[in-house]
Amino acid sequence: MTKKVKITFAIGLQLAVIGSIGSFVNWPYMKPVLITAGIFFAIAIVLFIIDNSKD
Repeated sequence: MTKKVKITFAIGLQLAVIGSIGSFVNWPYMKPVLITAGIFFAIAIVLFIIDNSKD
């Protein structure tokens, strides 16, 4: 995995953790955070597939 994939996955993972904890304690605006985390996971998957197809 390249550095781009690892960074994108780490950002998505951190946003997912923040969103899940915030949703549990009823913080406002957690739905957009979880949507953004899903987008980052999707970008990480696409970058991972592109990275592996080069080999």
